[in-house]
Amino acid sequence: MSNAINAIPEMIAGRTRMHVLSSLDVNALSVRALGLDAEMLDLESPEALATLVRRAASFAAPCSPRELRGIVLQSLRGISAAEQDSQQALRASIDQMIEALTSYGDLIELPIGEMDDCVAARTLYLAPPTYVCIDDVLFFLGGALDGGEPVPSHLRNFVEYRSHSRRIHAGNTFDIAKQLRALGWVELHRDLWLVAPGQETPRQLVAHANAALAANPTAGEVSGLTVLDFESPPTYYRGRWSDPAGKSGRFVARREQRYGADLWSYVELVSGAVSHLVDLPLTKKTATMRPCDAAWHLQMAIDDLAGQRQQYRRRPGPPQGAILVDFFSPVPLWARRRWDVLGEEIAPQRSLFAYRFQSHVFADVERTLQADLWLAEQAAP
Repeated sequence: MSNAINAIPEMIAGRTRMHVLSSLDVNALSVRALGLDAEMLDLESPEALATLVRRAASFAAPCSPRELRGIVLQSLRGISAAEQDSQQALRASIDQMIEALTSYGDLIELPIGEMDDCVAARTLYLAPPTYVCIDDVLFFLGGALDGGEPVPSHLRNFVEYRSHSRRIHAGNTFDIAKQLRALGWVELHRDLWLVAPGQETPRQLVAHANAALAANPTAGEVSGLTVLDFESPPTYYRGRWSDPAGKSGRFVARREQRYGADLWSYVELVSGAVSHLVDLPLTKKTATMRPCDAAWHLQMAIDDLAGQRQQYRRRPGPPQGAILVDFFSPVPLWARRRWDVLGEEIAPQRSLFAYRFQSHVFADVERTLQADLWLAEQAAP
């Protein structure tokens, strides 16, 4: 990319003079246009990417995750250094950010139709301006349509951006909450935002899924099917996905559909052929749960019963006293929301994603990891 990638006209004494801007100048201007500090962040930072995804969704939603990714990619073309270095890496970063914002609550994934009581397709919406009050912190979710800035101007300098999250630390959250409500913001109660599904043991969850599967025999070819191989190591999530050819057993799976995102399913294979299939989530009672969350939680239970629990890796900060945790497989949104409150997402280290926690809250985090998600700490090398 040439250093001279843009020019700004300036009127002087009735004449137009063009200012040639470097790629770094354009990058900084773009960050400022997102309302962020260009001295601290660039367009490749998680904070800028999250803001850009929210801004794109304010114009494009409702849309599919794939459509949203395409819009963000287009907006970065010729500006982002990461786009020139590795298109594939940038696409993966955008996909991960869309997933993080959906887990957090900025984006809402909803079904757009039903067929045979199963979700036929799902799409993303931008949540309305919403706040959650937890102790002395207000967390901001959603946004305004068409790129509008819903945060009042006198509060913007107090907003703290941490990866995909936005928050204000306030001694008196009542006054700020009152101002936001007067401007039409929606208050989301903390118990609703952090709600976890009813607790089942791994054995109960898998038995429930097997019973639903047995009631749904399937004949014929299922096109575009890939399965999450429970026999492969749980420390490399992308590598666990494989072709069903020759496999027998019960698997969490994804299958293509003509329109919209791939569907999440639970299938039984006999020598690579599908004999039974049920879509996730399993019942109408859990229809508000994202299919991917139901699938990931079911896979955690399957791995636990197989004696190879999914793993997390703990390592010391920086800063001193902090605990960094790397994850190798995705987790349901209710867990990530809790961790967004207790800590902050950071750049992963040879893992899928990672969080930083202060040591005094890590006991709470570890209870969720081991008791609710059935994860095991990776043994030190």
